[in-house]
Amino acid sequence: METTSSATLDVLATLSGRSGLILASDAARVGLQRELRHELKRETVIRLRRGVYVHAAEWAALGADERYLRRIHAHAAVAEAQVVYSHYSAAALWGLPIVGAWPKEIHLVASAAAGGRSRHGVVRHSQEHSLDVVDHEGLRVTSVASTAVAMARVLPFGQAIAVMDKAIHEPRDGAALTTMAELEQAFGQLRRVPGRAAAGRALEFASPLSGSVGESISRAGIFLLGFLLPELQTPHWDRDGLIGFTDFFWRGIAKVGEFDGHGKYLRDDFTRGRTTADIVIAEKIREDRLRALGLGVFRWDWATATTLPALGNLLSRNGIPRAR
Repeated sequence: METTSSATLDVLATLSGRSGLILASDAARVGLQRELRHELKRETVIRLRRGVYVHAAEWAALGADERYLRRIHAHAAVAEAQVVYSHYSAAALWGLPIVGAWPKEIHLVASAAAGGRSRHGVVRHSQEHSLDVVDHEGLRVTSVASTAVAMARVLPFGQAIAVMDKAIHEPRDGAALTTMAELEQAFGQLRRVPGRAAAGRALEFASPLSGSVGESISRAGIFLLGFLLPELQTPHWDRDGLIGFTDFFWRGIAKVGEFDGHGKYLRDDFTRGRTTADIVIAEKIREDRLRALGLGVFRWDWATATTLPALGNLLSRNGIPRAR
């Protein structure tokens, strides 16, 4: 039985191909309907939605972002008609950040008559105004700008800033997902809808210089607490050359603030093959060089960034003034 099951899984893996999805219709086409049901009972495959499955071992290896993306593609694989993915689902497809867990539901844009109803794990949003819709990875999805504006209408201020910042972030290598002009155009398409004012405030505060979600959340907190806003991603030099770019710089009081997210010690674009020990030592040398310029340096983590009283206490202890 184990050998038979293993052979079945090999065939199902072939059916899943690059998408990683196993369709019941494909299993039926090669006469493996019963075997697929058997593997589901054995929990070697997992059902994502009716008619779509994934190997349990592969699912276990996926992170939260990848799992939600797999659910979106599972929906698309068996959708009766072409749909337009929006809000959280569009954010996931574009790589826009969400603080906390992804929703279980798939989010779509629908006509006004069909909008607002959740059914079979799908939330349909009424199309209240014109939207930019594009093809992305084989799916119809609201544009980056339309998605960011839609999310800014419903998210708390700090989280909305994280989405907006990411949308227009200008990496040192590569290009931004969208532009401020496109965000403004998408915002201009809004009518009198709930959350319009919130989206407008987020748009005014967004910056292409924010380097991470934690930096965006921190900057929003600094603003909400009434502290003087810092310069972002400021380069610093000494006689040996460029020291680096600081997350936050209060030039008038010679203070540097750095957000330390644990993820930076794991991301390939940051580690570049270095060990955690190598990175910590390099950060220590970098900080020593900044202090040698007469700059005060202080750091905080995710827990502080997401807790306004803690962030306020930290800023006060380090002499950051209130804004006039």
